[in-house]
Parts: sequence; structure tokens; C-alpha cells
Amino acid sequence: MALVEASGFDAHDAGSIADSWRQQCGAPCYCTEVTLAELPDALASADLARSRRRQDLAFEVYQERYELGTNPGREFIVRLSQLLNS
Repeated sequence: MALVEASGFDAHDAGSIADSWRQQCGAPCYCTEVTLAELPDALASADLARSRRRQDLAFEVYQERYELGTNPGREFIVRLSQLLNS
């Protein structure tokens, strides 16, 4: 965590490797621009089954965009993640 903070980022201990799914695509904190203060609640509210369904939906949208020759940018990915978790 000291290395992350020394690099200019805010560090947060999000738990064990077994709980790392809480930070993956489809989870409430993944690409949704939550603040450091909001992060603990976002991690705690993650539900594995719902996160996997959201991840599948996101991947379908990404695949469609790639097939159309469009690479979804940061703004698109953040907005999609926010919509899937609203």
C-alpha cells in the first residue's frame, strides 16, 4: 500500500485474493469511478451472481462494439459500468 500511495494513488486494502471478484468487471466498484470513501460500501455490496451476470452483459456490449469496428473508450466503459450497477 505504501508503494501505491508513494505513486500518488490512494490505497485501500480490499481483502483477500478469494474476495478479489468484488473488484472485477460487473462489480459495483469496477470502472464506476467510486471515491475512496465510497469504495468500502461498493465492495461490501457486491454480489457474485449479479456481478457475473453484469459482466456477461458488459462483454456482450463490448463484443458488439468490436464487431462494428469500434473500440469502446474509457468514457463508454465507465458509463456502461455505472448503468449496469444503478
